[in-house]
This record gives sequence, C-alpha cells and structure tokens, in this order.
Amino acid sequence: MHKSLIDSITTNRLPLMRDLLRRIRAWLHLVFSGKPSPLCLSVLMLAVLTYPNHSYSTISTANQQHFQSQVNHHYQMLLPHQELINQQFLRFLPTVQQIIGQLEKHQLPKSLVLIPMLESTFNPTVVSPANAAGLWQLMPATAKRFGLNVNERQDERFDVNRSTEAAIAYLRFLYRKFNQDLMLTLAAYNSGEGRVQRAMNQQDKQHFPSLHLPQETINYVHKFYALMNIVDIAGLSRNRLLDAVTMPSNSLDAQQKVLLNELFEIRQVINMKPVPPLISL
Repeated sequence: MHKSLIDSITTNRLPLMRDLLRRIRAWLHLVFSGKPSPLCLSVLMLAVLTYPNHSYSTISTANQQHFQSQVNHHYQMLLPHQELINQQFLRFLPTVQQIIGQLEKHQLPKSLVLIPMLESTFNPTVVSPANAAGLWQLMPATAKRFGLNVNERQDERFDVNRSTEAAIAYLRFLYRKFNQDLMLTLAAYNSGEGRVQRAMNQQDKQHFPSLHLPQETINYVHKFYALMNIVDIAGLSRNRLLDAVTMPSNSLDAQQKVLLNELFEIRQVINMKPVPPLISL
C-alpha cells in the first residue's frame, strides 16, 4: 500500500485512529519492506472502514466490499499506465508542488492534488461540453462564488494560480462542511454540496458508500482512491519520484494524449441547477 493513502486517512481522523494506522504502517513496512501487495491494500482499507471508533463503522459489510471492489477495478485499469500517469505529474511538477504547498497551508489532505489529473490531466486550457473549464474544471457559478472573474472579457478559470486559489477555497469549505470526510468532499466537488447533503438527509445516511448518488460521482470517488495507489504523492512533494520514473519529454505525443484522455475523460458535468449550493459566499 502506498504511504500516501495512509497519510490521507491519518490526516483526517481521530487521534486514536491515527495511532492505529501509524502502527499498521510501521508493521507493513517491516513485513513488506515498504512494498505490500494490492491485496494488503484491500485488507487495510477494510480494517479502517470497520474499526469500532471510526465513523465508517456503521457501513454495511456489503457496501464496504462493493466500495473496495470498485476501487480495485479502477486500480487495475490504471496500473498498466502507472509510469505515463506519473510522468504527467512530473511534466507539471512546479504546479503540483505549488498545489501541495497550498493544501498543506490550509490543512487539507495532500491527496487532493490528484483532482486536476481526474479533471483535466493538468491541461489548463480544456473546456468540457458543460462549460467547466481550466485545470480544476470549475463551473462558471462555482468560479464566481469563490472570487474568480468569469465574463466576456476575462475568464480566470484559465489562470492556473487564480483557479487553484478558488478550487482550494472550495475544497476547504467542503472539507469543513462534511466533517473532514474525504469521500464526501470529493463527491461534493464532483456533483455539488447541495446534492450530497440532500442525499444524506433523504436517506438518513452519513457515509459515501451508503449513499445513492449519480454514477459519475460514484466512479469519480472510486477512481480517486485508485489513483492514490498509483501516484507517490510524498515522492512528488520531495522530488523523490524523479529517481523512480523515466523523465518525460516536454510534451505528450499523440498516442499518449489519446491514452490519457481515455483514462481520464473530460467529465460530462452533472446539472447543478436542480440542487443549489448550501450557502452563498
């Protein structure tokens, strides 16, 4: 299991849970020399979800198993292309490290640096069919809500620095709103916090694997967790990944572009109009 997944969980949970996971990580490193198998990943994820003092302890076994099977499904799809994915992070290393720095500054999980890969493969000029744009694929209303200019003269969603500031402000809001629950934060980023909160209220459930949400959102969260096990986030933040991955050329060739687009398709953004934001900022 990659250290980044444990780091993400330990950042988000209760002190007792953090201590448990640190002990598990130390044990994994001792037994597997820091390179446990994907099976070990599944076992640890299940242990985390079923730990009695953990907020996911009320999730049914069937939902736990389904969640992990779907994460593993996406993991198996991404794994053959691990080097290409990591090369893309290296192409945009200054931006990646800037994002990690901002996430640390605002006490957010460093794993959220994976979102631009899911959204745009780090292409700051891309526009989706639903008019989400830029590195973070922000919708116009969301961008304006968090302080960006989006009009006929200027669209700051294409400005890497400004759009990153807005995206992190939004993620910070969501992370606090959903009690530092990473899964719910991701689901809300994809489909809107109003939609996620409404599902929680209507279904009287508090955990992502138990909620009925759009399939795109479900896939989005599963793929995020799979990507956490493909990318060495700690290595990126310390330049260690440079030693493990072949340095990429300055640009993608045509075949690589097609492959990345297939792995991380530009999302058909969910219609946000029926479910407005929880609050106006």
